[in-house]
Amino acid sequence: MIKQTPGRIYLADQHGFITTPQYSRCSVFSFADYADEQRPATGRLLAFNEETLAGGQRSSLPVWEDAYVVLLPLTGEIKYTSSGGQAAVVQVEEVEVRALPAGATLELANLFEEEPVSFLHIWLRAGSLAKASSAVFSYGFEQLENTLAEVVPAGTGTPVALPFSLSLGRFAGRHEATYRPAYPDSLFFCYVLAGAFEVEGRLLHAKDGLAVWETEEAELEALSNNALVVTLEVQA
Repeated sequence: MIKQTPGRIYLADQHGFITTPQYSRCSVFSFADYADEQRPATGRLLAFNEETLAGGQRSSLPVWEDAYVVLLPLTGEIKYTSSGGQAAVVQVEEVEVRALPAGATLELANLFEEEPVSFLHIWLRAGSLAKASSAVFSYGFEQLENTLAEVVPAGTGTPVALPFSLSLGRFAGRHEATYRPAYPDSLFFCYVLAGAFEVEGRLLHAKDGLAVWETEEAELEALSNNALVVTLEVQA
């Protein structure tokens, strides 16, 4: 991989970190109590957070504009409640996408009293929503082996067609994958959950992120075993 397309690396040691007795949160972009003018939202992609909730704890988040919130558990399970009493429990090998209007409140709770749970919550601008809605997408870890598996497809799952898709992959060292965006003006964003990758000529370690624009395809190569990555294609 020798070519380089327009993009930006978000190094792990430059993310925003918030730690309280209830939770610890790592934010790639400015979010909630973490504000950095050098880390603004990228198009529709408003926030990308990796969070750990302590046993029996919860966190409450205001929804400041119409948004899709993607919840992806990494360990354990999360109870996910929004304004109006809509609640669900989402667990490992599931991804929940919830469409929430501005002014709503989102509460995330750890149902385990003793053990922490970790998860991603990703926020994307929705534009305009008539009402709240949700959808759950299931996958199996065997589907992720040495490939980028599309878990959340664009255009399905809620009354408003989703303007993004989400893929996951787990790779052995030196295995490669190519992602071809469905739309030429999409943002391609990837976040390394574990291991190391070379993505479009950039070296990424665990917790690093990369945004790439104006690309017909994005090439990934795992540089370690059990390397795990999540990718988003976000329409303009």
